[in-house]
Amino acid sequence: MRTPQPGLPSAETRTRRRGQKRAGIAATDSETPASWGTKCARTRHPRRGPDSKCCCWAELSYGPAGLIAERALANGVEDYLSFRAVCREWRRSAKAIAVRAQGCLDRRFFPRRWIMLRDAVPPGSGSSRRRFLNVSTGECVHTELPEVDDAQGHHHLLGATAEGLLALLDTSTYAVRLLNPLTRQLAELPSLYPLLPAKTLADIADDGLPRALEVRGLGLAAASDDATDDVALVICFIEPTMLVVAKPGDGSWTLVHGDERWFYSATSFAGRFYCADGRAVMALELPSTSDDQPPPRLVVVAKITIRVSHIGNDTVHLVKGGGADGEEELLLLYRGQKPQEDDPYARWRMKYVAFRVDLAARETVPVTGLGGLAVFLGEERALSVPHGVFPTISADTVCLGFDLFEREYEKLCAYCLLDGTTECCSFSCEDGWARPCGIVDYLAWYVSGTCEGIEEM
Repeated sequence: MRTPQPGLPSAETRTRRRGQKRAGIAATDSETPASWGTKCARTRHPRRGPDSKCCCWAELSYGPAGLIAERALANGVEDYLSFRAVCREWRRSAKAIAVRAQGCLDRRFFPRRWIMLRDAVPPGSGSSRRRFLNVSTGECVHTELPEVDDAQGHHHLLGATAEGLLALLDTSTYAVRLLNPLTRQLAELPSLYPLLPAKTLADIADDGLPRALEVRGLGLAAASDDATDDVALVICFIEPTMLVVAKPGDGSWTLVHGDERWFYSATSFAGRFYCADGRAVMALELPSTSDDQPPPRLVVVAKITIRVSHIGNDTVHLVKGGGADGEEELLLLYRGQKPQEDDPYARWRMKYVAFRVDLAARETVPVTGLGGLAVFLGEERALSVPHGVFPTISADTVCLGFDLFEREYEKLCAYCLLDGTTECCSFSCEDGWARPCGIVDYLAWYVSGTCEGIEEM
């Protein structure tokens, strides 16, 4: 009998198992294969010939194959890879070869809404197997990623972009690589070494990369919405304090900001890179390759309309949301200490307020809820999850990561934006994981940074 994977309730486990039926997803030809839902080797039986009465995917001609491939890609890169794995004619076509040649930064193949879960002991043999979850569908798959095998010590994971790409740092050269974990394609970026202060290099030698080189956020950006424009990677560091940008083929990183400006949050949204301090939301403007324009710079796109205390524990966080018309929009979550209204002398409590970043009005506008979404919030990362995908996740709720002090000391794990009700928990990251963990625990750990030196779940 197979032992069920701990941590997912029964309904979510069934959803995950339906997602594992995509085990046929695998790269072929010159690409490195990925094992999606790989099982133990079985005795291979002789393959039966195609039945003339049924449709054989492998025998499709180029015309129908191209049409199906376009429909599959429109539904998601995972559907496209599933179809490509079973259709020999499409793999051989010139169009499919041209698609692969566009590489890791082809926007059509970004694994949006897929996140890499954190595991103390990755399932299966070896330490390069990783588990990915689609937060929009609940599908969960496994894939082999030797590029992120930290047992070898060659790469350090800087983080993941909102588009699902993983940023890896070569620990010997400090060169950065972007990895699409579904297609296994890589993009090479310059070394960060020339930008690192001597103090940072000394701290890396003494304390290691996770503590000496701390990332606030990273994401992708382009000069315009034109699909032919080059896509760049933007990284916002808080240790050392700097904002840098580069694209494949560049000889070095461009330093956009290297002063003491403190950014609370940074992420990419709709092809642009945004960051927020206590006063405004800013966007990174990139020069067009065809025009003689100024270097990359930050411009204010929206004023933050709530007071953010720099001496208290107030923070603001950018996250992708969904508007009333179904269109995606950029949200800003405020998190701060406020006195209780019924007793101003009582202990202050954490309060959470949601704002819509109105780019037309150039200011943040308060909203009642999250449009049915739930947001998992950590110090350095925020993740929105649609309501209804996971039964245990409530709509219009802020779920707190394990690196927030109110979860650690006040045992607060959830806050409903509609009525202000809270939910408390009786455990912390110090209690370990020797218990059944639900999807709320996994996602709360995903948005958390380093907790007491523990980086994995």
